Amino acid sequence: MPRVTRKAFATVAALAGALALFGPAAAAEAAPVKADRASKCGSLDNGELCLYGPESVSGDYTTEYCRTGGSGTINVQFGYQIDGGSRVWDGWDNQFIAAGNCGSYKRHLSNLGSDDRIRGIMMTDGKVYVTRWMFVG
Repeated sequence: MPRVTRKAFATVAALAGALALFGPAAAAEAAPVKADRASKCGSLDNGELCLYGPESVSGDYTTEYCRTGGSGTINVQFGYQIDGGSRVWDGWDNQFIAAGNCGSYKRHLSNLGSDDRIRGIMMTDGKVYVTRWMFVG
């Protein structure tokens, strides 16, 4: 049976300890990962409102609000706005969001030009919140 040196044993013990502490995904999370979609987010008092879009001009755009604080639930309506255009609301789906939960609205857009800008919008209690503008192209 081969003899294990102290250095080799210490290395194996350290790796085993890291695996036990962080799990097998820790090594994968350490490497940078290219995002598969662009995003523009803004912090609100009780959460974060984001717009996610595809890397190309046309595709799925998602407005998402993740609520981190507050009490009870809030009733929200999501949508988007193209720069220079009117707001487009999801007319069928009001969502109730409690602290610690997220709500979102996704829409496939194929009529945007490479010079267009778009932003996500959310309304609750008659007040409108917006993300920063995202350049499409």
